[in-house]
Amino acid sequence: MPTRRQPPWWVILWKYSPFEAADSAWSLIVVSTYFGAFVQVVLQRPGAEFGWAVTAASLIVAFASPLLGAAADITGRRQPYLRICVVGVALFTVALSFVTTAWAAFGCFMLAYICANAAFTFFTAMLPAVSNERNVSSITSMTVGMGYVGGLICMVLFSLLVQKDTDVGRVFVAMAVVYLAFAFPAMFVSPDFPARQGERRDLRSAYRHIRETFREARKYRYLFRFLIGDFLYENAVASVITVMGLYSRNVMGFAATELKALFVPAIVIAALSAWLVFGFLTKAIGPKRSVLIVLAIWLLLFAATIVVSPSASLTLGPIVLNSKLLFTFIVAPLAGMGLAGVWSTSRVMLTALTPVENSGEFWGLYNLSGRTASVLGDATWSITLTLCGEGIFGYHMAIVVLAGYVALGACFILAIPDVRPSPANFLDNGS
Repeated sequence: MPTRRQPPWWVILWKYSPFEAADSAWSLIVVSTYFGAFVQVVLQRPGAEFGWAVTAASLIVAFASPLLGAAADITGRRQPYLRICVVGVALFTVALSFVTTAWAAFGCFMLAYICANAAFTFFTAMLPAVSNERNVSSITSMTVGMGYVGGLICMVLFSLLVQKDTDVGRVFVAMAVVYLAFAFPAMFVSPDFPARQGERRDLRSAYRHIRETFREARKYRYLFRFLIGDFLYENAVASVITVMGLYSRNVMGFAATELKALFVPAIVIAALSAWLVFGFLTKAIGPKRSVLIVLAIWLLLFAATIVVSPSASLTLGPIVLNSKLLFTFIVAPLAGMGLAGVWSTSRVMLTALTPVENSGEFWGLYNLSGRTASVLGDATWSITLTLCGEGIFGYHMAIVVLAGYVALGACFILAIPDVRPSPANFLDNGS
């Protein structure tokens, strides 16, 4: 790999990190908040169908991501692939504002979801080109925090478009425009891997690349152990992202117009914890211990979610906090901290386990882990709600299962050495 001078961190901030704002905002606005409400309120379809749509799209992403990542390793550059996927996200998101049938809406949503996750694979695979072993924790946490700031801005602004539940379809065109704007620097001006001249770009070459990796699985045994653990605990992460809006509406009684007040504290805590806690923590104690601390936060979150039921209340002298306030200021911030912690710590751990020449492929496998986890996690919700009903009991049963996934994931992380990023993990080789 050629040696490349590392640009200053503030250059990375504006050339690379804004894409995280695009991805986080799209996920928060479309997946977590408004498309689920669009399905139930506008299309008059049950919430479980939304879960199945995400499950099907995640399954496609899971199989495609390693091939796409390996193709990027073969050809070198990530940006050409990123541009195609970003345009796909924007076009299919815009289409959601104009569809008139449930099938068309689900089709456009699934295509946008697939493109968004593929784009994120290429974006994260650029990390070894924009960081080194000294600053990867800081750049990762800075990028994650910028993502939550972008989500917060979009949540506040787009809520002005939704004055009542039937207005939720108004946000999709605006979200597509903002997504394109935030993604532009990463698509065109961010540092990237150099192109490999004369390399074949077909999927057969990418498939052979992946097959060779699995043949040498013992060489990467800790990486695969991490991916299994990540697969388990990301069941919880993916499910919370997908059904946060539905749980808030169907169990806690929040209307679509109230979701801004619920999500803003969570996003603020997520951004602050990414910037002020997890970057420092990962650099100080290493990614392994940091991941385990984050998983403990997730278990605390699930316990708090069950305790804060619709009938819960807390009296503090003359102040009485009802269930919605408890959910807003206890459960939602824990969710924000848990999500920020997962993205900040797991990316550094994967980087520490990945040779730079395999970065695209292994980030693709990481996305495979996350997307197959999303399939299982969303299927867990959908099956549980189908069997137990879309009430408190059904949702709480699903939460218990997801807590089990997190605990099992922690066991796999415990079996990994205390790895730290080194020059071999980065394009500039620490220069």
